[in-house]
Amino acid sequence: MKNVLIVTITLFMALVANAQDLPYAKYLYFNKSEFKENHFKYDDDTNTWALRKTNGWHTAFNVLAIIADAMEEVRPSRNDYSIVVQLGKEDKASYVKVVYYSDETYHKLLTFMKSHGDNLLETTSGKLVRHQANYRDYALELNMEQHNVSRTSARTADPKTLKNVDESYNKYEFTIKTDVEPWSEYLEKQAAKKAKREAKGKKKQSVDELM
Repeated sequence: MKNVLIVTITLFMALVANAQDLPYAKYLYFNKSEFKENHFKYDDDTNTWALRKTNGWHTAFNVLAIIADAMEEVRPSRNDYSIVVQLGKEDKASYVKVVYYSDETYHKLLTFMKSHGDNLLETTSGKLVRHQANYRDYALELNMEQHNVSRTSARTADPKTLKNVDESYNKYEFTIKTDVEPWSEYLEKQAAKKAKREAKGKKKQSVDELM
Protein backbone atom coordinates (compact mmCIF):
# COMPACT_ATOMS: atom_id res chain seq x y z
CA MET A 1 0.00 0.00 0.00
CA LYS A 2 2.83 2.35 0.87
CA ASN A 3 4.57 1.62 -2.43
CA VAL A 4 1.37 2.33 -4.38
CA LEU A 5 1.01 5.67 -2.60
CA ILE A 6 4.61 6.60 -3.38
CA VAL A 7 4.14 5.74 -7.06
CA THR A 8 0.91 7.76 -7.21
CA ILE A 9 2.54 10.80 -5.63
CA THR A 10 5.53 10.47 -7.97
CA LEU A 11 3.30 10.34 -11.05
CA PHE A 12 1.31 13.35 -9.86
CA MET A 13 4.48 15.35 -9.26
CA ALA A 14 5.70 14.41 -12.72
CA LEU A 15 2.46 15.68 -14.26
CA VAL A 16 2.73 18.95 -12.35
CA ALA A 17 6.36 19.33 -13.42
CA ASN A 18 5.38 18.78 -17.05
CA ALA A 19 2.59 21.33 -16.71
CA GLN A 20 5.11 23.97 -15.65
CA ASP A 21 6.61 23.81 -19.16
CA LEU A 22 3.27 24.58 -20.81
CA PRO A 23 2.03 28.16 -20.31
CA TYR A 24 -1.09 28.39 -18.12
CA ALA A 25 -1.19 24.62 -17.49
CA LYS A 26 -0.36 25.17 -13.82
CA TYR A 27 -3.97 26.24 -13.22
CA LEU A 28 -5.13 22.73 -14.09
CA TYR A 29 -3.59 21.52 -10.83
CA PHE A 30 -4.63 24.35 -8.51
CA ASN A 31 -6.60 23.40 -5.41
CA LYS A 32 -9.26 25.59 -3.79
CA SER A 33 -6.77 27.39 -1.56
CA GLU A 34 -4.48 28.22 -4.48
CA PHE A 35 -7.37 29.56 -6.54
CA LYS A 36 -8.46 31.80 -3.68
CA GLU A 37 -4.91 32.98 -3.03
CA ASN A 38 -4.68 34.03 -6.69
CA HIS A 39 -8.03 35.91 -6.52
CA PHE A 40 -10.05 33.46 -8.61
CA LYS A 41 -13.82 33.41 -8.04
CA TYR A 42 -15.83 30.19 -7.98
CA ASP A 43 -19.22 29.87 -9.69
CA ASP A 44 -21.46 27.03 -8.49
CA ASP A 45 -23.75 26.89 -11.51
CA THR A 46 -20.96 26.53 -14.11
CA ASN A 47 -18.48 24.77 -11.77
CA THR A 48 -15.69 27.10 -12.82
CA TRP A 49 -12.94 29.19 -11.25
CA ALA A 50 -12.45 32.50 -13.04
CA LEU A 51 -10.13 35.50 -12.92
CA ARG A 52 -10.60 38.69 -14.91
CA LYS A 53 -8.57 41.87 -15.26
CA THR A 54 -9.90 45.00 -16.92
CA ASN A 55 -8.08 48.27 -17.36
CA GLY A 56 -10.56 50.64 -15.73
CA TRP A 57 -9.06 53.79 -17.23
CA HIS A 58 -9.19 52.39 -20.74
CA THR A 59 -12.80 51.27 -20.22
CA ALA A 60 -13.82 54.76 -19.08
CA PHE A 61 -12.04 56.27 -22.10
CA ASN A 62 -14.02 54.09 -24.50
CA VAL A 63 -17.32 54.93 -22.82
CA LEU A 64 -16.62 58.62 -23.37
CA ALA A 65 -15.68 57.95 -26.99
CA ILE A 66 -18.96 56.14 -27.57
CA ILE A 67 -20.98 58.99 -26.04
CA ALA A 68 -19.14 61.57 -28.15
CA ASP A 69 -19.21 59.79 -31.49
CA ALA A 70 -22.28 57.59 -31.03
CA MET A 71 -20.87 54.61 -32.95
CA GLU A 72 -17.93 52.46 -31.86
CA GLU A 73 -17.26 48.98 -30.62
CA VAL A 74 -15.51 49.05 -27.25
CA ARG A 75 -11.85 48.27 -27.72
CA PRO A 76 -10.26 46.35 -24.83
CA SER A 77 -6.90 47.25 -23.39
CA ARG A 78 -4.00 45.06 -24.54
CA ASN A 79 -3.47 44.17 -20.86
CA ASP A 80 -7.04 42.92 -20.31
CA TYR A 81 -7.48 39.19 -19.83
CA SER A 82 -9.71 36.51 -18.37
CA ILE A 83 -8.84 32.98 -17.24
CA VAL A 84 -11.49 30.29 -16.74
CA VAL A 85 -10.84 26.81 -15.36
CA GLN A 86 -13.70 24.42 -16.06
CA LEU A 87 -13.91 21.52 -13.63
CA GLY A 88 -15.32 18.05 -14.13
CA LYS A 89 -16.53 15.71 -11.45
CA GLU A 90 -14.41 15.19 -8.34
CA ASP A 91 -12.96 18.71 -8.77
CA LYS A 92 -10.62 17.62 -11.56
CA ALA A 93 -9.89 20.23 -14.24
CA SER A 94 -11.36 19.66 -17.69
CA TYR A 95 -9.74 22.64 -19.38
CA VAL A 96 -8.32 26.11 -18.87
CA LYS A 97 -9.25 28.90 -21.26
CA VAL A 98 -7.37 32.21 -21.47
CA VAL A 99 -8.78 35.21 -23.34
CA TYR A 100 -6.41 38.13 -23.96
CA TYR A 101 -5.52 40.94 -26.39
CA SER A 102 -1.72 41.10 -26.37
CA ASP A 103 -0.06 40.44 -29.75
CA GLU A 104 3.21 39.55 -28.03
CA THR A 105 1.56 36.86 -25.89
CA TYR A 106 -0.09 35.40 -28.98
CA HIS A 107 3.25 35.04 -30.77
CA LYS A 108 4.83 33.45 -27.70
CA LEU A 109 2.08 30.83 -27.49
CA LEU A 110 2.11 30.18 -31.23
CA THR A 111 5.88 29.75 -31.14
CA PHE A 112 5.53 27.27 -28.28
CA MET A 113 2.95 25.25 -30.22
CA LYS A 114 5.08 25.19 -33.36
CA SER A 115 8.24 24.28 -31.44
CA HIS A 116 6.85 21.67 -29.04
CA GLY A 117 3.40 20.65 -30.29
CA ASP A 118 2.57 17.57 -32.35
CA ASN A 119 0.21 17.38 -35.34
CA LEU A 120 -0.08 21.15 -35.68
CA LEU A 121 -3.10 22.13 -37.77
CA GLU A 122 -4.05 25.60 -39.00
CA THR A 123 -7.54 26.51 -40.24
CA THR A 124 -9.05 29.85 -41.23
CA SER A 125 -12.61 31.07 -41.59
CA GLY A 126 -13.35 34.71 -42.28
CA LYS A 127 -11.72 36.74 -39.52
CA LEU A 128 -10.83 33.68 -37.43
CA VAL A 129 -7.46 31.88 -37.54
CA ARG A 130 -7.22 28.67 -35.48
CA HIS A 131 -4.19 26.57 -34.56
CA GLN A 132 -4.59 23.15 -32.97
CA ALA A 133 -1.92 20.78 -31.66
CA ASN A 134 -1.22 18.04 -29.14
CA TYR A 135 1.28 18.45 -26.35
CA ARG A 136 1.89 15.38 -24.20
CA ASP A 137 -1.53 14.51 -22.73
CA TYR A 138 -3.11 17.87 -23.61
CA ALA A 139 -5.03 19.16 -26.62
CA LEU A 140 -4.13 22.78 -27.41
CA GLU A 141 -6.16 25.36 -29.32
CA LEU A 142 -5.10 28.91 -30.14
CA ASN A 143 -7.54 31.29 -31.83
CA MET A 144 -7.05 34.75 -33.27
CA GLU A 145 -10.19 36.70 -34.13
CA GLN A 146 -9.94 40.04 -35.91
CA HIS A 147 -12.24 42.88 -34.87
CA ASN A 148 -12.28 45.70 -37.40
CA VAL A 149 -13.40 48.93 -35.76
CA SER A 150 -13.28 52.37 -37.33
CA ARG A 151 -14.88 55.57 -36.11
CA THR A 152 -15.14 59.05 -37.54
CA SER A 153 -14.02 61.89 -35.31
CA ALA A 154 -14.64 65.59 -35.84
CA ARG A 155 -11.87 66.59 -33.44
CA THR A 156 -9.52 68.17 -36.02
CA ALA A 157 -8.04 71.64 -36.53
CA ASP A 158 -10.42 72.19 -39.45
CA PRO A 159 -14.05 71.53 -38.38
CA LYS A 160 -14.87 70.69 -42.02
CA THR A 161 -12.31 67.90 -42.07
CA LEU A 162 -13.31 64.49 -40.75
CA LYS A 163 -10.73 62.10 -39.38
CA ASN A 164 -11.02 58.32 -39.52
CA VAL A 165 -9.63 56.63 -36.43
CA ASP A 166 -8.69 52.94 -36.63
CA GLU A 167 -9.65 51.17 -33.39
CA SER A 168 -9.21 47.62 -34.71
CA TYR A 169 -7.85 44.91 -32.44
CA ASN A 170 -7.34 41.16 -32.22
CA LYS A 171 -8.97 38.94 -29.65
CA TYR A 172 -6.97 35.83 -28.71
CA GLU A 173 -8.13 32.66 -27.00
CA PHE A 174 -5.86 29.88 -25.75
CA THR A 175 -7.34 26.61 -24.46
CA ILE A 176 -5.68 23.59 -22.84
CA LYS A 177 -7.93 20.53 -22.71
CA THR A 178 -7.45 17.43 -20.59
CA ASP A 179 -9.23 14.07 -20.89
CA VAL A 180 -11.63 15.01 -18.07
CA GLU A 181 -15.21 15.63 -19.19
CA PRO A 182 -16.56 19.03 -18.13
CA TRP A 183 -19.40 18.89 -15.61
CA SER A 184 -21.68 21.47 -14.03
CA GLU A 185 -25.31 22.02 -13.15
CA TYR A 186 -25.55 24.37 -16.13
CA LEU A 187 -24.23 21.73 -18.55
CA GLU A 188 -26.57 19.14 -17.06
CA LYS A 189 -29.55 21.45 -17.63
CA GLN A 190 -28.46 22.11 -21.22
CA ALA A 191 -28.08 18.38 -21.87
CA ALA A 192 -31.53 17.72 -20.41
CA LYS A 193 -33.09 20.39 -22.66
CA LYS A 194 -31.36 18.87 -25.70
CA ALA A 195 -32.57 15.37 -24.82
CA LYS A 196 -36.11 16.71 -24.35
CA ARG A 197 -36.04 18.36 -27.77
CA GLU A 198 -34.80 15.18 -29.43
CA ALA A 199 -37.47 13.12 -27.67
CA LYS A 200 -40.12 15.41 -29.15
CA GLY A 201 -38.61 14.96 -32.60
CA LYS A 202 -37.74 18.65 -33.01
CA LYS A 203 -35.12 19.85 -35.48
CA LYS A 204 -31.48 20.02 -34.49
CA GLN A 205 -30.42 23.44 -33.21
CA SER A 206 -27.04 23.48 -34.97
CA VAL A 207 -25.46 22.05 -38.10
CA ASP A 208 -22.85 20.29 -35.95
CA GLU A 209 -25.57 18.17 -34.36
CA LEU A 210 -26.45 16.84 -37.81
CA MET A 211 -22.98 15.36 -38.40
